[in-house]
Amino acid sequence: MPNRDIRVIQSVQRAIDIINCFSEHELKLTLPQISARTGLNINTARGLVNTLLANGYLEHIPEGNFYMLGPVFLPKADLAAMNDIDRLRSRVRPKLELIADRFQVSARMQRISNDNIFAVEVVNPIESHYIFLTRLNAVFTLNATASGKLVLYYMDATRREAFYRTFVPTKYTKHTLTTRDELEAELERIGAQGYSTEFDEFGVGISCIAVPILRSNGTLYGTVSIVASSSVVHDVGEQALAPMRALANYVREELL
Repeated sequence: MPNRDIRVIQSVQRAIDIINCFSEHELKLTLPQISARTGLNINTARGLVNTLLANGYLEHIPEGNFYMLGPVFLPKADLAAMNDIDRLRSRVRPKLELIADRFQVSARMQRISNDNIFAVEVVNPIESHYIFLTRLNAVFTLNATASGKLVLYYMDATRREAFYRTFVPTKYTKHTLTTRDELEAELERIGAQGYSTEFDEFGVGISCIAVPILRSNGTLYGTVSIVASSSVVHDVGEQALAPMRALANYVREELL
């Protein structure tokens, strides 16, 4: 619904009302259905529908004389996703900087998409002589990374079973978990402690701790993690958990 305190252009609002008729439950509508849902005269609805059709905002399906949302929304959706990620980066970066500088670790935020998880922001400590670089948008392997294990943990049983059926493990180091039994035992530990760890599993001498960012319905949105040499992570891991969890709560409560 539009904000009634703002003056709107009636014809534009009517076009938006037509677009808003479509949903995951009604992907296709006829012109009479659009007219009925918007309360517009059939001829007015036809004129607006034709204008939206000419600009790619609607698409016509001759079989059944249906209309559906047009292809112009595909690149727009990508732009909206990019804007969302940029907004996240700008809001979480100062808090990641505090974690990175306080514990001399690389602090990261990851996002989940279609059971894949990738880094959207990485901050390294200002005073450190050595840093661990993580490529933005690189997908994390699920069996050998702390954030990947959280994806596995929060999967529903059906999706996790499908993962195990197609799982072809890569053994990155001698510590990499490569069997279902090993992974199931690891998921039990995650459930008991509320966070995930990765010690020399993806690279020798490199370790990581990750905490989940949960949506209000309990599903996984992303993770906050730290990565450093294994000795540093062993030394500061427990201390870093509190600010990492605080950042995860901030994202859930303020940004989702």
